[in-house]
Amino acid sequence: MVKYKKKINKRFIILNKGESIGMLVLLSLIVILLAFSIFRPAMKLSENDRRAFHNLDSLLAVQEARKQASEPLAQQEAPHTATKPQRGESSLNKNGTQKDGVQKDGSQKNRPKMNDLNKEGFKKEGPMKAKASPIKPLDLNTADSTALLALPQIGSTMSSRIHRYRDRLGGFVALEQLFEVKGMDTARFETIRPYILLENHEIRKLNVNSDEFKVLLRHPYLEYEQVKAIVNYRERRGHIKQWSQLQGILGDCNPYLEQYLAY
Repeated sequence: MVKYKKKINKRFIILNKGESIGMLVLLSLIVILLAFSIFRPAMKLSENDRRAFHNLDSLLAVQEARKQASEPLAQQEAPHTATKPQRGESSLNKNGTQKDGVQKDGSQKNRPKMNDLNKEGFKKEGPMKAKASPIKPLDLNTADSTALLALPQIGSTMSSRIHRYRDRLGGFVALEQLFEVKGMDTARFETIRPYILLENHEIRKLNVNSDEFKVLLRHPYLEYEQVKAIVNYRERRGHIKQWSQLQGILGDCNPYLEQYLAY
């Protein structure tokens, strides 16, 4: 017997009591883990969940797969959620057009655009086109500033200027004298030309032999030096009797001036 024990001791490693306990605990844990992996209950998982658990290392991959699976269902349900006409109501008008402006063939007709709608959602109405009343021709020497407003391109400012200038002149003797009014140009004159005339040729004339210095100076065709020459001449040499005599006194002057002077 002694010889047999000695052989055993030579073949096996001898462990003390603490090492034996540790070895037994380690072996017990290994056995328990093996048993749990073999005999654990089978988990009831769907096919989609089983695929998902294959990729447990990435939760984002699972969420993306579920999102892609739900999108086709949402697209299929979308047409069924559209509002349908209630029972007893027709979605077509008498002319075969739907109430929302879409015809049977899908084309749109007479549907108001967003730019044509006001804040309340109603269609904007365009400005009322008033019928242009015919303009009656006006006499420049009798029409007041209010009547002149009826002419095209003549506002309150221009009508007042024409009226004041006519008052300084004593009346118009030619339509072209309107160019002497401040602000009158060729385009505006040609626009009002068909609606103006001169039927009243009575104008207020100046008497070069009796009118005072201030009265003569107010006329737009007479300058200060010219008025001074007229007054000096009549004081020294007497009355002026004709246009040629006055023309020698004045020198260069407006050709219309002769029609505004009396002797």
